[in-house]
Amino acid sequence: MLENWHFRVGVYSEYVCSPEDLCLLFNAAGELLLNPQNGELLHTGGYSGLLRSLPHDSAYLGTWKGRPLYAVVSQELAPAVHGRAVSLREVLALHEPEQGCLACMGKQLLHWRQQTRYCSACATPLQEKAGERARICPACQALYYPRINPAVTVSVTKDNKILLAHNRSFQNNVFSLVAGYVEVGESLEQAAAREVLEEVGIHIKNIRYWGSQPWPFPSSLMLGFLADYESGTIKPDGVEIDQAGWYALDALPDLPRPGSMARKIIDSLLTENAPDTAQS
Repeated sequence: MLENWHFRVGVYSEYVCSPEDLCLLFNAAGELLLNPQNGELLHTGGYSGLLRSLPHDSAYLGTWKGRPLYAVVSQELAPAVHGRAVSLREVLALHEPEQGCLACMGKQLLHWRQQTRYCSACATPLQEKAGERARICPACQALYYPRINPAVTVSVTKDNKILLAHNRSFQNNVFSLVAGYVEVGESLEQAAAREVLEEVGIHIKNIRYWGSQPWPFPSSLMLGFLADYESGTIKPDGVEIDQAGWYALDALPDLPRPGSMARKIIDSLLTENAPDTAQS
């Protein structure tokens, strides 16, 4: 729950980013620059003194404790800035959840603004739409809203073991849950079943929702599910997945870093199945 943040659509167009406004500062590589004074994500003094030139772009996120808050991206940081740059994955793993959520929001909005500059119908440069988080074509009035791509990840269990797979794109020998994007016309549950069948060759049942997480790599919403094994033998597709297997919860391989939806689901299963040490 976002307790300190507030967004009111009706006042969206009234704010223009100033050098003193509260901000989250991204560099050209998409990393967040921590506040050099306290190591926090938020720059309470704005970007004044942190940049050598005006920001490349900014996106209004709402207000934080009553102050306007922006995501700001710049390619030119001032030489005196010594704040550490961190990846968004590190933010999700290590930083306070509410500010991490805002970092995800900022990353997605900045990416959307960069990718949505011209009308796809008539190629006219787009303008900001008053009162909405949207862009509008002044020629044909086409509207463009921030895009979210739904993806699913699913924990499949069988005989007190969990299905984990190694994707060819993973660094090192990390194993995770099966995941993939939702296709047009699919329900979330259908997408979960299809991804598991396509990537590792097994059928699942009893699919139930677990939770969701913004996943701005670059503009996804990750939805987590739990499911039970139904039939089939594990057979990695060899395209995305090169290894997969059933793992006991007390003998897991290397897992994704904390912060991801897959890791949260796995950690919840470990907690649920931990021995009750209170009774002894």
